Amino acid sequence: MAAQTPALPCKEQEENLVLFHYGDLPGAERSDMQAHLQSCAACAAYLRDLTALMPLTIETDQPPQGFWTDYNREFRHKLDGLAERKNWRQRLADLWQPRWLPTFATAAVVALALTFTLGKGMWSKNDPTQEDAAIMELLPVAENLDFFKSMEVLDDLDLLESMGGQGNAA
Repeated sequence: MAAQTPALPCKEQEENLVLFHYGDLPGAERSDMQAHLQSCAACAAYLRDLTALMPLTIETDQPPQGFWTDYNREFRHKLDGLAERKNWRQRLADLWQPRWLPTFATAAVVALALTFTLGKGMWSKNDPTQEDAAIMELLPVAENLDFFKSMEVLDDLDLLESMGGQGNAA
């Protein structure tokens, strides 16, 4: 069985044929189209094909009853699953049930033990001992030792000048 080739209408009449099919063509043009269809076999065949094919494009596909039964069952299961879902407060409350309490208590004890043993060196006081304090006091003096040595020479120079002044006076 060979496939039918669709009829090809006149190019200038194609749009008007669609409007004619739907009844949207104004009165004068409608009567002109009817006259054209009587004289043009190609446009008349195109209009017949259009009339036969257009209802098929809007025909609905009705699934069988089994589809709707399965769809209804799946939909109810999904709704039941949503109803059973717990909100965050309920899930948090579930963590404090008796079976989880020993686990959390053990974890807390281990965390505290590690904190106190490993953190002991990090949190020790940094108060300097008496020896460290004495060294800290002498540190600026040691840094400027040359300066203080020259000061002693100046003190000795003042002493020598004062002694020299007494010897000249006597």
